[in-house]
Amino acid sequence: MQNTQLSSPGLLRRLAAMFYDSWLVLASLIFVVALLVGLRVLIQGAPAEGEHALGGPWRWPTFLLMMLVVCHFFVYFWHKSGQTLAMQTWRIKVVNAENEPISYRQAYLRFFAACLSVACAGLGYWWVLIDREHKSWHDHLSGSRLVLLPKRTKDTN
Repeated sequence: MQNTQLSSPGLLRRLAAMFYDSWLVLASLIFVVALLVGLRVLIQGAPAEGEHALGGPWRWPTFLLMMLVVCHFFVYFWHKSGQTLAMQTWRIKVVNAENEPISYRQAYLRFFAACLSVACAGLGYWWVLIDREHKSWHDHLSGSRLVLLPKRTKDTN
């Protein structure tokens, strides 16, 4: 397939997929934090009244582990098939210039550039509205792009 045959998804479709993915990521983070709280209780006992269960020396390791979970959630799916579960639902796929799944390097670049896009008040996402190729900042920075897959046809057997 050539790039011209696949259109770019609109901003609302992209945001809807992000919303769906945020619920999957949140569930993963709740699981990880629950494991860390359990580990903390096993090692140090229950926190004192008014003490945060993952505060003090647990704060930064918890934050870093949560960031790793979020990063690898997206990197894994983008590299493996070009789609997270939400992207499958909304028929969106991230591809490289040859319409193939992106490399690990591109996936990591895309993730960190997407964080930059969000950190700048979402400007990197709004960029699709003015870009000729409808690419976001993280598309440009990672050498990837999002494509809208055609609707599946039902087999009439």
